[in-house]
Amino acid sequence: MKRWTVLSGRIGTVLLAIGLALLLVSLIPPMGGQTSSSMGSFYFYPRLWQTLFEQLLTPQQNLHFSVTANGTLSVYLFEIGSVVILDWIREHHSEALDYLSNVTYFEEFLQANPASSIWQREIHSEKIEQDYTPTKVTNVTLVLSNPNPDFVSINYSTEVETLIAPTGKVKTLAIWIIPLGFVLALPWLIDLWRAKTRR
Repeated sequence: MKRWTVLSGRIGTVLLAIGLALLLVSLIPPMGGQTSSSMGSFYFYPRLWQTLFEQLLTPQQNLHFSVTANGTLSVYLFEIGSVVILDWIREHHSEALDYLSNVTYFEEFLQANPASSIWQREIHSEKIEQDYTPTKVTNVTLVLSNPNPDFVSINYSTEVETLIAPTGKVKTLAIWIIPLGFVLALPWLIDLWRAKTRR
């Protein structure tokens, strides 16, 4: 049996073992007692934006949220605090100190800072659900925007789970490592099988 085949096989089996271990870790449920959640419903006024959720999160925390609306509105996720948006509006619209939640000012902020929103979705009389795990310790803010002239009925829920490991990253790593380990180990396993059948 060639040396490179043996070496490749050993590296492949190690990678397979690591990949399977990571996959198992990613399937472990959140730690007990480390979940915070909130839910509610309200009528969302027209031509306004508002913060629905804001918290400092770590890569060991996962935010799961759902929003249901009976009309059209936009949902945005930011890795900044709402104070950043409010400060920008105050700086560019000093006359708006009593009406900072005007959706026009919020849309101007988005146009001036297009990279500030890391995720967005428009709802049309439907329910959406999303999971988000940050890659670093960061402020996470969930914002609703109603640019329409109509009231929208909202139902929402947010849940923050503390994870043993960042599930998304671990799963992605496992998905890459397992096939690579299998490819590297395959020639060695075939040689072993052939050697056994010859006996």
